[in-house]
Amino acid sequence: MAKITDKFRYSDLDFNFAKSASNDVARKFDNNAIKQSLKNLLLTNFYERPFRPSLGANLISRLFDSFTEGDVSEIREDVIEVIQSFEPRVTLRSVLVDFNEVSETLTIEVEYSFLDNEDTLDLQIERVK
Repeated sequence: MAKITDKFRYSDLDFNFAKSASNDVARKFDNNAIKQSLKNLLLTNFYERPFRPSLGANLISRLFDSFTEGDVSEIREDVIEVIQSFEPRVTLRSVLVDFNEVSETLTIEVEYSFLDNEDTLDLQIERVK
């Protein structure tokens, strides 16, 4: 029987805290672990993590700003910077950021690769009225 460490290169706790078959906290592996890590980085605001004030993309705190093309470009640069700084396991392919004024939704699409895999993280953040 193969060990989990033989089959998977990356693992992390499942932040939904689902139970595994052994009644332990479930884990996510490889691409699912990386996707969860990227989402966590993007949804973290500055100063939310003790001793790491610059960790995160600070997206949620910017949701109530009036967006211009320059702001959307700045958000894109922030997303690129946080991923390159705090997630060394991935290689970015592209980052697309769009703000829909009608639905007041910020959409972020991150195309990345790790090892020999390529994937996309789609994230939508919506203003709550």
